Amino acid sequence: MDWEAFEAAWCDNGCRAIARLAAAHPEERLYAAAFHLFYSDGSQILPPALAANAESAVTKPYEVSTRFTPAEWRWDVIDEASEAMRPWYERLTALAQASGSEAETDALDTAHDRAIARICRKITASARQGRVHPNLPPDFVVAVLADERGDEAADLLRASVDPRVLATVPGLLSHVDSYRQ
Repeated sequence: MDWEAFEAAWCDNGCRAIARLAAAHPEERLYAAAFHLFYSDGSQILPPALAANAESAVTKPYEVSTRFTPAEWRWDVIDEASEAMRPWYERLTALAQASGSEAETDALDTAHDRAIARICRKITASARQGRVHPNLPPDFVVAVLADERGDEAADLLRASVDPRVLATVPGLLSHVDSYRQ
């Protein structure tokens, strides 16, 4: 697998999707995007969902904020980004199906997780440098927020956000810590 090209494709498609969203909703302050809803069953790997949210869509049902819960976000799945990546995931699925062992499939899943974490960091850096869309705030962040991954969720989130960036996003660090409780 050409992980460098895979990452470049996700970065291009992710940035383009986020930019279109920001352009279509100039009245909104988009504060974050996230990868979530990962699916791999050993024989198939599907694109994770890319989600985004605006400050105006953050709610507190039952006194629990939706700020870092992508399933509750205004744009919980940005279809165009995932669909654009479908050919890459067909290749990953073919690799998973051709693998000779569970260990090889696990290694492929791990490599995918690492690539997605690097993609988050790259898109965050581009957005914070004003290279995605001028409507994005300087503290915009992209992270892996995969509650469905259970015990792995905190590690995935930490891998996806540079520690210096993590310190600038109020509530994200406590969200990471909530996974460990």
